[in-house]
Amino acid sequence: MFTLYRHTLRIAAVGLIVGAVMGAAAPIANAAEPIRVAGYGGVTWELITKNFLTPLRKQTGLEVKLETDPSVAKLKAMVEVGRCDFEVIELSGSELLIATRDGLLQEIDYNVVDPDNIMPDFTKEKTGFLFVTFSELLVYRADHFPNGGPQNMADLWNVEAFPGPRTLHDTPVANLEFALLADGVAKQDIYDVLGTDKGVDRAFAKLDEIKPHVVKFWSAGAEPIQMLAGGEAHLGVAWNGRIKVMQDEGIDAVMVWQDANTDSAYYGIPVGCENKQAAETYLSAWANPEWVANWATDIPYPGFVPGVMERLGPEVAANMPTNPDNAATSFLTDWTFWGNNREALEERWKEWLLE
Repeated sequence: MFTLYRHTLRIAAVGLIVGAVMGAAAPIANAAEPIRVAGYGGVTWELITKNFLTPLRKQTGLEVKLETDPSVAKLKAMVEVGRCDFEVIELSGSELLIATRDGLLQEIDYNVVDPDNIMPDFTKEKTGFLFVTFSELLVYRADHFPNGGPQNMADLWNVEAFPGPRTLHDTPVANLEFALLADGVAKQDIYDVLGTDKGVDRAFAKLDEIKPHVVKFWSAGAEPIQMLAGGEAHLGVAWNGRIKVMQDEGIDAVMVWQDANTDSAYYGIPVGCENKQAAETYLSAWANPEWVANWATDIPYPGFVPGVMERLGPEVAANMPTNPDNAATSFLTDWTFWGNNREALEERWKEWLLE
């Protein structure tokens, strides 16, 4: 049984633990051979390169390359034919459950990934390492709403009070939850409602209301930022780290933490990839408090490495999903629910987009 985290009570505690700095890097196999990580490009990979890959290469000699557009479908196709197109893949919680269920991932050796045993147990699944946490949340351009912008998901749906083109993520995950919140369902009741056929119908009916006002359902994290920056969208939903980078570039965008989701991403190592220890060495970079603090300062996806919050200034900490004030107004994505229901709901989502 997976222990995919439910960290409502852990968030403050993890932030207060002072962790030891990671010791010397573990030796790696085939260091001269680059490994490939199936993940997301753009500013995220630029900052991974800056904060992790560059110091890791200096310390170990390991070269890491990016393969874009990670998916369980790609992973499954690769494993079935016995190839290793990438040694590490980024997965959501539900994707991790599905990939593990289908036997697509190797067991991770945490003696390599976390040699000092500083990481909380809930981050260390047998086949997946929780390396970042982040939020998908409401964002709007302040200049388009001089009298004040939307403050929750009900406001995002209120096209009369808050007119303007919108953008949403091209996935049922979080959109169904957002729709139910907009329809008056309490945060603590989301998954009880969504766990029924009537609740799913209710969520899609609510999405019907906003669909004509969505100029684009985005798939890459840079897309909503580009649309907001260029004026193609005035409000919508985006990842908190991408919004922070946009703010740093001088664009007057406002993050709204009310009704945000708290999400997580895992790294897994595909079955059939022989350079496993090198892959695990890459994962170990994400257990280094100094490197993670530098990363979180640049983009607020902190993960749960002990000792990180003490290294961050208050202004930086305020943008973290793990900040108790932000967590109090957000909900946790229930990856057990999505692990059991994602495939069916993705099919319905695709059908709904074509209607």
